[in-house]
Amino acid sequence: MNHDYSWIHNMLFELTFVKSEKERFELLDQYRNNHISELDSQIINDTEALIRSNTLISAMDHKLSALSDTERAELEETEHIINENLFDYYFQPIVNTTDGEIYSYEALMRPKSTLKLTPLQILKYAGIMNRLSDIERGTFLNVLGIIDAHKEEFGGKFVFINSIPEVKLDVDDFKNVTNMLLKHADTAVIEMTEQSEVDDYNLEIIKERYNNMGIKMAIDDYGSGYSNVGNLLRYMPNVVKVDRSLLSEIQKSPKKRHFVREIIQFCHDNDILALAEGIESSEELHTVIMLGADLIQGYYTSRPSPEIIASIPDEIKQQIKRYHQEREDGIGQQIYIADCSERIMIERLTQSEMKRIVIGANGNGDVTIEGDVNIDTPLRIEVRKGFTGKITLENTWLTSIKNKPCIDIGEDCNVSIALIGENKLEAGGIRVPESSKLTISGDGKLEIELDGNEYYGIGNGIGLLHGELIFEQSGRITVNAHGQTGVAIGSGSGGIIRINQGQYRLNLQGDVGLGIGAMYSKCDLVIHDCDIGMELTLARGAAIGSIGRSSNLDIYKTSAKLFMSGVELVGIGSVGGESSTLSIREASCIINMKGECCSAIAALDGKSEISVETASIRISSCGDQALGIGGFTGDTLLSQNTADTHIAIDSPITLSNYFHPENLVIDSGKFVLSHNGKEIIHTE
Repeated sequence: MNHDYSWIHNMLFELTFVKSEKERFELLDQYRNNHISELDSQIINDTEALIRSNTLISAMDHKLSALSDTERAELEETEHIINENLFDYYFQPIVNTTDGEIYSYEALMRPKSTLKLTPLQILKYAGIMNRLSDIERGTFLNVLGIIDAHKEEFGGKFVFINSIPEVKLDVDDFKNVTNMLLKHADTAVIEMTEQSEVDDYNLEIIKERYNNMGIKMAIDDYGSGYSNVGNLLRYMPNVVKVDRSLLSEIQKSPKKRHFVREIIQFCHDNDILALAEGIESSEELHTVIMLGADLIQGYYTSRPSPEIIASIPDEIKQQIKRYHQEREDGIGQQIYIADCSERIMIERLTQSEMKRIVIGANGNGDVTIEGDVNIDTPLRIEVRKGFTGKITLENTWLTSIKNKPCIDIGEDCNVSIALIGENKLEAGGIRVPESSKLTISGDGKLEIELDGNEYYGIGNGIGLLHGELIFEQSGRITVNAHGQTGVAIGSGSGGIIRINQGQYRLNLQGDVGLGIGAMYSKCDLVIHDCDIGMELTLARGAAIGSIGRSSNLDIYKTSAKLFMSGVELVGIGSVGGESSTLSIREASCIINMKGECCSAIAALDGKSEISVETASIRISSCGDQALGIGGFTGDTLLSQNTADTHIAIDSPITLSNYFHPENLVIDSGKFVLSHNGKEIIHTE
């Protein structure tokens, strides 16, 4: 039988002229496709193996030539250690965060080296010598041999064995390792670094192999270097070890806490245990337990030891129990402790049956709360004393319990609430105590639904002072309230209010109510650059100003539409105060009132000083005792400049008893006053 093997000569000749390794293997593939006999394929495969071997030798020679004398000595020492299998193994406990008991151990290589070489140096030089497979074989057989000899001392706990997944063992070593793994499948956990270079195809083979053997897998160093969820999904291990770089002084870093919290949440969502490794202080221990870590490993709980210890120190164990109980108490009380700079997903909290979000317990910062405006969540927010930061509400619907605000800001706080999308607070508003400051911003909307004997939307209670309220949002704030007594924006005893822009829709029904201002104290208020609409049905109340005290109001660059009905009412001013000083500039006011005793712009029972400039005023007042501007004491002063004012009064009162034309000063513009359909004053 004659065979023509001249193609071999041609192949070898062509290979001598190929410059890159990629081109060499492409050329071999071309010959492989044209020669399909078993012998031909074997010749091509041997050629490829020879090229790869020479490539490795060339690479190794290059690396060797770059070594210093010290490194060459270390390489020789490494070769001796590998040849003689001079390895010891220390075991570091991995501790459960619920009770401080040992969950497992990690076997850590300790080379017997006169040069005191570290495991990383051993791996470095083994890689240069192309002997990582010897390290892999030795690690498995040595550690599994220790497990075999000391099974009782491990007490049925897992042992983590470090593996280099991209390294392949020869046939005999693979069989020996597999047999030992099968024998101790109930104990061994294979730990691989997340940064390993194994490709997807071989990774699937490895995962299937260990899964069929009933052996668990762990990923080491997650979070070091380039990490992402997609890479973690490749492995889908039983345990994820969060890298030390993310945990070092984590109590001082909101960004680290945020990232670690997300990792732990991902693990829990996918039935993976989250292990915090490298813990070295009680502060780090406390933080990771509060974040929800399942397992702890580090010098603080226990250092690696050649002995297999049965328990960590009792004081550390008790500390872990206390921290765990602290977390459980929060969960038991359905309290979620927010981290600064955290983004909170409402859906997750409702799944965990949380009822309260506490902000500020972990320091100052910005917190975002994201929800679904179509889903009512039984959650409220508590801001701890002294907090400074921004809370962003993004499509959030919170519902409080009886007599509690949805957002309760503590003393001495400086809080900004940014609105994004559609937001809703139900059964409670936002409490701002006297010593605190609240700024509302953003282009989103906020709707507050209130129903109770006493209520407030944004501010404080009936007998209390509120803190500084600053409104700088461009979106709309809506307050819908039903109750005996309450205020939409403000409080009973007053405080600073600065309404600098925004849209407002306030709808109140009840006995005594106030839209914006102070109910029973003097109200000094500036409102500008906003759009206000109110519908009030009250026995006694005011839209803007005060009910029981004097008011000093400055309104400009604002559109106000007020619709009121009830018994004793004032649109802008004071119901029971001694005086009201009112300035309306560059504004548009439409006030429709129907009440037994009412006036649109006035101190109803006191002196009224009203200034209107460059404004449009439309007033319709109807009732047994109804006035358009000014109160019933008869001392009303009105000055108008470049304005257009129309007042229509429908009432059986004698208007001249309360409104005196000599107290009307018209510099320019139009002023029309009609009583029961008859014009009393008409100036242009």
